[in-house]
Amino acid sequence: MTVNLEFAKSPLGGAKHGDAKKVFMQEVPFTPGFDLRVNPEASGFAAVNAALGLTLPTQVGAVVRNGSDCIVSEDELPAAGGVSALCLGPDWWYLTGTADIQEILKPVQEAHHISLVDVSSQRTKIEVYGPNAKDVLAHYWEQDLRDEHFPIDACSQGVLAKAPLIMWHCCENCYLLFPRASFAKHLWTALTDAAVEYL
Repeated sequence: MTVNLEFAKSPLGGAKHGDAKKVFMQEVPFTPGFDLRVNPEASGFAAVNAALGLTLPTQVGAVVRNGSDCIVSEDELPAAGGVSALCLGPDWWYLTGTADIQEILKPVQEAHHISLVDVSSQRTKIEVYGPNAKDVLAHYWEQDLRDEHFPIDACSQGVLAKAPLIMWHCCENCYLLFPRASFAKHLWTALTDAAVEYL
């Protein structure tokens, strides 16, 4: 996906804060995101899986990925062609990654009954990582973040500091937040405030 930076504005301007040895957070603006709706019993489900090179999880809260890095740290770029599927409902997935998801699924849309909506501009992405990442998030998150309840490659929709978002526990001490763009500044203020005692 190509972003026209002359017109596009990120909610946080690519903000960064903290120390990776403790807790570090950064916005990764213009991260592609798509809402996919398809009936798991329909032929379109298998066609989507084949096109993306993965099997969409049918358990709400599960995540699968194909060649997808979960984090961009120290200005490293993620591998090209990756895609992750976060299951938000029985027939609903949030797709994100570096692959051209829209182009990959275009033939599937033409041949099957699926819904694919580009929601990239609705949300931004904030990465929170480091040994104290969970402690910072626990200040506001309404759900249990202990690994036995929210393991790696689990996702959930919830409210953090009154900001609705999708949270993905993508790897050890690393969480990806996908808040609505309109809540991003409020959320960032809350997160940086919660991080003060760990920095």
